[in-house]
Amino acid sequence: MTHLYQVGKPYIPGRAGWPEGVEYSYRAGEHELCFFFRSPPRAQVEALRTGECEFALVVDRPVIYLMYRFGEAINWSDAPYSWHLIPQDQRTLPGPEGSETGAMLHVLLVDADNSRVLALRAVTFSPAFTRALHAAIRAQAVLPWVGQAAYDAALADLYRRYPTSADLLRCVLARTWGGE
Repeated sequence: MTHLYQVGKPYIPGRAGWPEGVEYSYRAGEHELCFFFRSPPRAQVEALRTGECEFALVVDRPVIYLMYRFGEAINWSDAPYSWHLIPQDQRTLPGPEGSETGAMLHVLLVDADNSRVLALRAVTFSPAFTRALHAAIRAQAVLPWVGQAAYDAALADLYRRYPTSADLLRCVLARTWGGE
């Protein structure tokens, strides 16, 4: 499933709004990092469109965390991911180990109030980062689903143990600049 996004058009036609937050997904063979912000300041829009970006990977079973930062306006933060939360018809596994080149990440900024796309960007991960991320997704996919309550408890536990992004950055398995 390939999505066609355009600045000024709805992220998903027919949907009026979104809760604020950031979501990372790997679905239908594509990596996507989507920011849902209400009236984002111009600095955040520009940081997502053109700012230097960096990514880090943390795995704390049963959750994969894609950490990110964009320019000076969007400091380190994270977006949790579980293959099991992707709709079944969109679940795909990355290719076999060793087949990875630098994967493409689609970055979107969506106005949470009206679902309009405010910014689009495509960046690549380094091959080493791609290998680590794809291995984590493949490993997660073969584990049985723990259920929403256990997943939520795992999220809460990680954020209790690592209350700041700086704390969580000490746990990274891989790190890359966008465009490597």
